[in-house]
Amino acid sequence: MVVTVAVFAGCSNSTSTAGISKDVAEAWPAKWCQAQPGNTKEQLVALMGQPTGSSEEHMSWSAHQFQFNAFLDSGGKVRQLDINRHSLSEAEKAALPCSDVRTEQSAAETETGGNTSSARQSVRACAMVTAAEMSAILGAPVTAEANDRSNGKTECIYTPTSGISPYVELSVDWGGGEAAMTATGMMRKMEPGLTNPYEGLGDQAAAVGPALMIRTGEDLVTIVSSGVSDAPAKAKQIFETAKGRM
Repeated sequence: MVVTVAVFAGCSNSTSTAGISKDVAEAWPAKWCQAQPGNTKEQLVALMGQPTGSSEEHMSWSAHQFQFNAFLDSGGKVRQLDINRHSLSEAEKAALPCSDVRTEQSAAETETGGNTSSARQSVRACAMVTAAEMSAILGAPVTAEANDRSNGKTECIYTPTSGISPYVELSVDWGGGEAAMTATGMMRKMEPGLTNPYEGLGDQAAAVGPALMIRTGEDLVTIVSSGVSDAPAKAKQIFETAKGRM
């Protein structure tokens, strides 16, 4: 599971996003949902157009508010397709008909009506950190609202009972840890300092803009916050609370 991945950069082949028009980028979501794990690299290019960034193992289409990422196997076939939703509006998120993370396994299970969730994966983000617990961590009262819109991911949105902050999004992508850390590693090669590891959190951790991504085992925990004082310390509390229930 993966949800939040960074722009692939620093690769052997890249295309500037400067030439990508708004109309072209806005056509990407529908095309992306037609792509399937197992497609060849050439099939994906035929569908999406030339990527804005690529390497032997990764391809990405990133411009304006959109970002789509493909992970390739050694034979050049798509093993995983990811959507980065962080810059999308609520309407744009709701309009996406496909999951944030798709693999050959998840596609097969969806086709056969299989259930991808184990007992562990049935735990929802809002139950991992309750509104009362988040209020105590942040030092201000917040409410919690579930935002579970895709298979393999659970998300909870915490908003203040008054005012506009503090605000937190907590999500867990089951199985998405490795791919996300690979993506942030590619970004760090291109722009040193943009991705800052948080030592001691999970197995790996990296901050990309307002998002803190933490790999714990094979899973990915993402914490997005605004208006939070002493954010690193509070992110640690949020993660440790959630981890105990994953």
